[in-house]
Amino acid sequence: MKNFNKEDIIKFCNKINMPKEILNKIIDKFHLIAEDKVNIFYKDFFELDKAQSAYENLKTYTDNLDEDNICELTVLLAISIECYEKYIEKNIDEKIYIDTMKCFSRFVLENYKWTGKWSFDRGFWVWRQLSLSLFRIGELEFEICYIDDDTAKKINGYKNEKVIYVHIPSDANCKIDNLHLSYEQAKQFFKTHFNAQYKILCSSWLLGKELEDLLCENSGIKNFRKDYNIFESYLESDDYLQWVFNKFDGNIQDFIPKTSLQKAIRQHLINGGKMTIGFGILKI
Repeated sequence: MKNFNKEDIIKFCNKINMPKEILNKIIDKFHLIAEDKVNIFYKDFFELDKAQSAYENLKTYTDNLDEDNICELTVLLAISIECYEKYIEKNIDEKIYIDTMKCFSRFVLENYKWTGKWSFDRGFWVWRQLSLSLFRIGELEFEICYIDDDTAKKINGYKNEKVIYVHIPSDANCKIDNLHLSYEQAKQFFKTHFNAQYKILCSSWLLGKELEDLLCENSGIKNFRKDYNIFESYLESDDYLQWVFNKFDGNIQDFIPKTSLQKAIRQHLINGGKMTIGFGILKI
């Protein structure tokens, strides 16, 4: 891996606004990583059908190096630097590349908010960014996926059809104009760089049917929901614990709500309600 050196990783971390606490840990632990160990499989991250198993190989190696996954993160950042060559090959703007890779900084900040520790917990997810199947375009993230037969029937598609699934980053500004611009830019992006027009889907607790009656009229989540034909809510979900209450578990009655959404969801659950994942297709 030609960019596996401390200086390149430090420069890259500065570009993506990595917190200095994590950067210091990377510098301290860099010597623990044997480059020849990761050279064997790192290129597999750039191929969608191999990327997930490449991450599993990486994790098998780095789990023996430290407990806070900083070594894992360091290797993933080095691979991210290599990944830029793939962006160049597809003539993708550097801004999209940097915006996409800023997920690393966002993830460590989220994990610190949840646990109070400077560590990395999202390696299982970022192979999508490295395999050029997920991109941050404006406020939202867009991932190329293959759908199964059940999903195909819901959207009048076909099994293994390529679609785009939308993800909502925690720092997204969900004003209507921002969201619509993001969709417009994404449609043009995939037409230009992948020569394709995909159906745009979303499966998220943000589309759960219960939320409709719990949101304020000026809610960013309500803005997001308006753009989707929501087919159904399915699967009871506790995703709200992380994203609304910044917790992984606990008794909802013990939570002290601070926002209107926290208050509404807490009361809904105390009254015997449930939270589910909703599925929808973009209608704009």
